[in-house]
Amino acid sequence: MVPRWEFMLSITITQQPTGAVVALGGDGLAHQLLERAGFRRHADWHGLRHRLAAQMEPSLRDSTTAHAVDMLTAARYEVRFSPGLGERLHPLGDRIRDLSDAVRGAEGGVALGDHLRQLLDPEHGALVRVQEAVQAAAEQVKDLAPEAYELPDRLEGAADLLWSVSEDLKSVPAETASLAPARDVAVRASQVQNSGRGAGEPALPPIPPPAAGRGGCVR
Repeated sequence: MVPRWEFMLSITITQQPTGAVVALGGDGLAHQLLERAGFRRHADWHGLRHRLAAQMEPSLRDSTTAHAVDMLTAARYEVRFSPGLGERLHPLGDRIRDLSDAVRGAEGGVALGDHLRQLLDPEHGALVRVQEAVQAAAEQVKDLAPEAYELPDRLEGAADLLWSVSEDLKSVPAETASLAPARDVAVRASQVQNSGRGAGEPALPPIPPPAAGRGGCVR
């Protein structure tokens, strides 16, 4: 028999039009975790499923679902969501994803610096807030289980690493704000090149912007 942990069982969690949240799949351990989180077991001609009632207060329903997902993921189950449900359970992650999209779409150094400041500001940026949350988690684990050492040590190590990364990158927003688009650099270089030519000499063509892709060595 192949041990369960050598492959990943999947559980599908969907939200029905009525608002009820239903979990399908998994094995006995998964069912125990769902019930521990607050799901109710149902078995009828539709088969076995676990369910949160539509009448449950929405914020409680979301937090109960998120708690179940955390336990299932920690037990190495693959959790699949119906469209929209997974995003709603991770609103902070969605905001960071939106910030990533804004960074990719920045058209100049000033705009890029503004977006990166939200992430890398040493006092109010998202990265330092993540570091604080991980450090707080380490302290909370120590309070909940004083005999546990390995988990808080891992969390504190991660918090230290995040602090180091935050310190190393805190000047990046200001540095990127001074960057100009490649086309502006090309125009300025062309203007400087042509400024030294005589009145009767033809102007040199503008220097094209650098091509996208990896740079290479000049041979």
